[in-house]
Amino acid sequence: MNKGDYTVHWSGKVCRVDEIAEMDFTGAKRQYLVLLPIRDKSEKIYVPIEKTEGVLRPVLSREAAEALIAGFGEIEPLQIQDEKQRAQEYKEAFYSQDYINLVRIAKELYQRRERRSRAGKKLPSRDMQMMSLVEKTLEEEMAVALGVPAGEVREILEERSRSAAEEAGTDF
Repeated sequence: MNKGDYTVHWSGKVCRVDEIAEMDFTGAKRQYLVLLPIRDKSEKIYVPIEKTEGVLRPVLSREAAEALIAGFGEIEPLQIQDEKQRAQEYKEAFYSQDYINLVRIAKELYQRRERRSRAGKKLPSRDMQMMSLVEKTLEEEMAVALGVPAGEVREILEERSRSAAEEAGTDF
């Protein structure tokens, strides 16, 4: 990675590499990536260069983002195997470093919210927290990949999902 590159931290924060610096946090000098999360520019995340695997993944390319949007309707929601382990299954999928899993979680949570709403219930707070985290991560990553402000991503996704659903003759 180079200064100015974008990456997704395991926490779901989309970050810009601010610098690569030699630092001593543990009594030994090491090279660190200094990351600035795009949602909180006052925060800094330090990642040892030799420990990036499983901690960071590259942001989607524009082509991959376009393909993801085009195939959005074909991605199945996350299937929860054990209701008692729902939160754990969300976490495992989220931390898998697989952006398709973010879409799968989002779809499951949107469907769950709709089902509960029809029954006069709200989503539990854990589900709301996961939904917020997934939405922020997807919006930030897609914004960087597509070169648009994060605030426009939801509109782009909804419009393209609606168009694809109309073409397929289904609901989105």
